[in-house]
Parts: sequence; structure tokens; C-alpha cells
Amino acid sequence: MPTCFLILSEEINELNSESINAIRDIVAKELTSGARYLDRHHISVRTMKSRREHMLGDIEIEIQAQFFVRRFWKRDERARRISDRVASDFHISCATWINMSIVGYARVTTDGRAFFSDRASGRPP
Repeated sequence: MPTCFLILSEEINELNSESINAIRDIVAKELTSGARYLDRHHISVRTMKSRREHMLGDIEIEIQAQFFVRRFWKRDERARRISDRVASDFHISCATWINMSIVGYARVTTDGRAFFSDRASGRPP
């Protein structure tokens, strides 16, 4: 489950849910690989504010994602496509980083369904 840190300059007041979901869709599409299919529901987002004078774009996107070989060899191309789409769709400048590492994660729903980085078991932990 990739996590996106969206750092917003003062050029962007706030992002509404529709805009955040559009960015989640872009990131999911560009991080999907033969090893993992992603949609917006796989992308977690955190928003932060900064000053444009300290940034490389009006918005910066820092992505923490699981290491997969296909992602690794095309990480710069994937980051460029994310920046291109966000810049075009939102009419702002965008800088994107993709950080990959070996990670694990777990998510448990209120009804006891458990999801892990390698599979969705649907069983209580």
C-alpha cells in the first residue's frame, strides 16, 4: 500500500476530496506493475503545507512504495509521468519522488477482516 505525502505550497489553498482522489488515481495507475495492480483504494495520502520558495514545485509528491524490480528500473519514468499528469490536470508545477523499500503492512477492519502486504486473507488475525 503506497503512501503519498502531498506537500502543498501557498499556491494551492487546499485539495478537496475529488482532487485528492484524482491524484490517487494517477499514482495508482503509474505504480501498477505486473506484480501488483493498484487502484485509488490502495493509495494512502497525507497532506502538508510548505512555502513555495522552499520547494521544487507548487506541489511535491513523495511516494513511499514497496520495492518491485519492474518499478525500480522505471522509477524515474513513472515519477515523470505522475508529475506530468498532475501538472497538466491541475495547471501547477509538480515534483515527484518515488522511494521504494521492502515493507510489510497490515490493515484490519472493524469486522475483523485482515489484509496484509502479500495477500488479502479476509480472516481475523
